[in-house]
Amino acid sequence: MINLTPFFPELLFIGFTLFYFVLGLWIKKRVVHSLLVIAFSVLTLLTLFQVQGEAFKGMFVADSFSQTLKLVFLINLGICSLLGMNYSQIKDELFYEFNLLLMLSTLGMMFMVSSKELLSLFLSLEFMSLCLYLLAGFVVTDPKTNEASLKYYLLGSMFSALLILGISIFYSIFGGTTFKIIAENLLLMSQHPFYLFTGIILILSAFTFKAGLAPFHQWSPDVYEGAPTPVTAFMSVGPKVAAIGVMASFLTEALSQKPELWIGPLIFVALLTAAIGNILALRQVNLKRLLAYSSIAHAGYLLLAVIACSTSGLKAISFYALVYTFMNLGAFATLISFPQGERINAFLGLSQANLFLAISMLVFLFSLTGLPPFGGFVAKFFIFKSIIESGYTWVAVICILFSILSAYYYLRVGVKMFFYEGEISLPSTPLSLRLILVFTLSFTIILGIFPFLP
Repeated sequence: MINLTPFFPELLFIGFTLFYFVLGLWIKKRVVHSLLVIAFSVLTLLTLFQVQGEAFKGMFVADSFSQTLKLVFLINLGICSLLGMNYSQIKDELFYEFNLLLMLSTLGMMFMVSSKELLSLFLSLEFMSLCLYLLAGFVVTDPKTNEASLKYYLLGSMFSALLILGISIFYSIFGGTTFKIIAENLLLMSQHPFYLFTGIILILSAFTFKAGLAPFHQWSPDVYEGAPTPVTAFMSVGPKVAAIGVMASFLTEALSQKPELWIGPLIFVALLTAAIGNILALRQVNLKRLLAYSSIAHAGYLLLAVIACSTSGLKAISFYALVYTFMNLGAFATLISFPQGERINAFLGLSQANLFLAISMLVFLFSLTGLPPFGGFVAKFFIFKSIIESGYTWVAVICILFSILSAYYYLRVGVKMFFYEGEISLPSTPLSLRLILVFTLSFTIILGIFPFLP
């Protein structure tokens, strides 16, 4: 008899998705669509921490790490649906499809972080990715959106091919694709053939691309800028956290006995990512591109906890992902509330036109920089603590220096909002956006003052 208890939140969410698939056809008001999606997210969320264990002979595992990441995905889903409700470029008649794709993509992420077998992991990743390709090009009348979708699809397909090739190499070596079989057989190997290194590099390269890590980060700024802003917000959190979470699970459960096979390349990737993300963000004049390079840098910080390959590292990833969800989505909510455009110079004198928006954005920028007493500071502290405890203090020091560099491009936006005069005429901020700002602002502050490790 198959034990489906650990699988219950996913089963419930599948039921909600099918229900919305039928019911959504008859709903005309955008607010009803978003409220339904939020209700489905909350109801699924309430069941997350009620069940734990294994299903399908250990191929699916519900533990505290995967459950916390699923919490991030569901929060991301609800907030981004509300963001889409206030985004005029998404037409009313297509808002149903927009929400459905968000839900299906979230379902793929939930399966990803609980998969302990490479083939089911691949299928979950592809399910998520196909929805993201469609979402990136959702505004079909915008050439930049079409370019973003095509670029993401072509590059994503190539790295999916690399992933399945790496999985086939692992199967030929170990005779199975579950993390447990890989770990047991790897421990018995006295010598490491060349094609084992090839398989590891191929699999990690695919995860690196999905997480937006250097040197496979080039798609991120263009896709983030071209995609509709709610989709950019959705992609900046969910898929990135899912890819990092999967990489952490794979390394700690399948390859942790032989860190010499992967530790060197990942340290190089983490340092390169932190450098590229922070340095290239310095010259950005478009806020969406700045946040894209910012997300690259933050993925580099998350990778440090993956390299730590420890329980404290997994907890640091969970906490960082949760804090990053609130502060990053809050920044995008502020951007959607600002109809003047995406250029940083358009924010000149925002504090005079709307003090609440300016203060909200400043708090999110402070938190992204890693300044106390906000959640971003504590999240970075846990990340750097985990890598230092694993003996890689020099790696932490270099990344801390790059993190200090980020203060310039984040606070530059704050300076323009508060210390320059501008001619900004803002309409009244919709209630839904104000609720998002209050919600994300509150948790960005609360998690900084009362942090916890799941």
